[in-house]
Amino acid sequence: MPSGSPDRLSQLAIPTLASSPDAELSSSSSHDEIEVVLPGFHLTRPQNVHTDTDDSLDKAEKAIPGEKRDGDGDLEQGTAAAVRKRSSSSASQVGEWVGMLTGRIRGWTRSASDGSGTATPPTTTNPPRLPAGVRLGPVGPWDERFDAWLVRIRARRPRIGRALIWLRGPSPPWIETELPVFPLPFVGPQLHRFELWCSLKLAPMRRWRQFTTPVFLLAWLLGFVFLVRASFFTETSTPHGTPTWIGATDSYWFADTGCGINGTGCENTPGSTFVFRCPSLALDVELLNPYAIGADSISYDSLVVGGFDAEHTYRADSWICAAAIQHGLFTEHRGGCGQLEFVGEFTGFVGGEQHGVRSQSFDTTFPSSYRFLDAVSQTGCQDLRDDILGYDVAMSTVFSFFIRPSPQTWFWVLLCVGAWHNALASDPVSMPPDLEVAFERFAPVLFVGAAFWRHAWRWVAPAFENSGYILERTVWYLAGFWVSLDWIPINRLTPHDIQQEPGGLVAVIVLVIFLVAVVLNQLRVIRRTGWFFYYLKWYAVGGAVIGVLAALPGLELRLHHWIAAVCLMPGTAFVTRPSAIFQGFLLGMFIDGAMRWGLDSILQTSASLVGDGATGSPLPAFLTNSTNFASYVAEGIVAWEPISADLVSQGYDSFALLVDDVYKYSSPATNYSLAGLDASLVHYFRLAYQNSGTVGDFTKAATAFISNSTWIDPRPGPS
Repeated sequence: MPSGSPDRLSQLAIPTLASSPDAELSSSSSHDEIEVVLPGFHLTRPQNVHTDTDDSLDKAEKAIPGEKRDGDGDLEQGTAAAVRKRSSSSASQVGEWVGMLTGRIRGWTRSASDGSGTATPPTTTNPPRLPAGVRLGPVGPWDERFDAWLVRIRARRPRIGRALIWLRGPSPPWIETELPVFPLPFVGPQLHRFELWCSLKLAPMRRWRQFTTPVFLLAWLLGFVFLVRASFFTETSTPHGTPTWIGATDSYWFADTGCGINGTGCENTPGSTFVFRCPSLALDVELLNPYAIGADSISYDSLVVGGFDAEHTYRADSWICAAAIQHGLFTEHRGGCGQLEFVGEFTGFVGGEQHGVRSQSFDTTFPSSYRFLDAVSQTGCQDLRDDILGYDVAMSTVFSFFIRPSPQTWFWVLLCVGAWHNALASDPVSMPPDLEVAFERFAPVLFVGAAFWRHAWRWVAPAFENSGYILERTVWYLAGFWVSLDWIPINRLTPHDIQQEPGGLVAVIVLVIFLVAVVLNQLRVIRRTGWFFYYLKWYAVGGAVIGVLAALPGLELRLHHWIAAVCLMPGTAFVTRPSAIFQGFLLGMFIDGAMRWGLDSILQTSASLVGDGATGSPLPAFLTNSTNFASYVAEGIVAWEPISADLVSQGYDSFALLVDDVYKYSSPATNYSLAGLDASLVHYFRLAYQNSGTVGDFTKAATAFISNSTWIDPRPGPS
């Protein structure tokens, strides 16, 4: 609904209406007037007279039952009513209204044509009345021109005109202010009676909410701070030392060339120990891009290699928290502390599955590894984010239903609580939570929240209070707000992820069906209330802007969580129960995206979208292959093709070689000596071009069995 424009009906100030049970409110279809029908006389007033007293008429609207307008005849009358002349002076209009009021009370009206005071009998036929809980929206010059165009279309093309008028709905558009009873034959009336009983019992709480609200919020804040401090900011000691917080993906080895030649940048002294502390829900973090382990690769799983040999040895690039959960040090839901010991070089990592964690095997040598030491107390090491979630859900429920804050207070409390719950409990950007980043992202969230209230929430949330449905407000808003998106197995809506991620295609199909159903329902409500073409206009403008942005070269359109919520929120500005669910859901979706990742750009380069995945750079080719490997073994080398002239012109000048997933070679030469390799073990070779020190994509692994001169060519594509 448009904001900033006063609606016509709410500007009419008649304080006595609230006490008149027989008063009726109607909108004229043939004059530039709003007509209030009182017992025995009629009072009319031009629609665009501005006054400052809205509350009395709002009360009158709640007390006045109305009748619904339906049918083409009423719609046509509505079209004619929307095409009206505007008065040139607000002051003169007020004078006319006062004169008409006096004349109506005395039983006569002044003729607008001759200016005489001739008495005329009151009108005996009334125009269609507005439904209960509905007021008229504003009508601007664009609306008047559009309605006049619809009249001309219907005169020339009746079928097309009727269809367009049906799509347009009532004119002026309706602003609904109350909810009907829950639409179930038995549940609805029972729920309504229960709401009335609760409202009666909790009436003192509402009268004193300006005092109870700050007291309750202070208690809520103190409890939240206590739980967050106990979970993340209290220093924990163990007999082996103070544990260090680590993230779910922390390890002691970086992929590909990250540790330097021969892994010298990731060396650890064998026998040294490290005491660590892991957060909860570490297994929710997965590899989004393929990760090569020998000739195989894994994705959409935790990175764990080894752990099932006799001494439970893990490769150094294994994620420590996931490996500790597999080893049984603590559970995923609470996190915990542990101690590991560095082993150094190890051969023959054995994979397996335990405690919900699957590890991979690696049948050759890796220069760094670790094992867990079991004697670590878990006292004070548990992550309390599940307790914080339960606490916030319970307190928000009590706040909404028992404290009964005003709609605007309810919105801002929900926004702030959600933002800080995300930053300090559910999805902190680091461990312990980084307050600097949280405050940096909180300010933009407040500005977007102001737009949410202005253009969507202020139309829907007050309707629950006007209707007395506080229990329903609590259920619908909080259900959408607190429900997590974790059940959808899609992290990035890219074609590759949809195809590769387990259950991704099914999830997208279900999501699309759900969104289509939601959009169709909202379109139905938008048409019924007369806002269809208004929203069509602005969404068409937004779609055109997005289309232009998507066409910019070198950039890709990325629909982040927060952008999707911002785009969809205006479509929920209608007084229905589904709108409340969608508003809560979209607000939680926006907060999750904005507080976890920040307000990322809607346009991003391919490199930023890929992250640590393949970039699509050229791939070198091995000269050594399955047919000639014996001759190369005799020479003691592995060889590959030189850089072509075309690639040289693009800046490629050397090669990078990984042997057994370790960076071994960086040179413009085209061969590598096998002299330092153990001939009794299998070995894996991956090759990439380098451009001024920047390494491109590596090939998939070629497998070499030196002892029997067997070579398995790499599969096509990058690793």
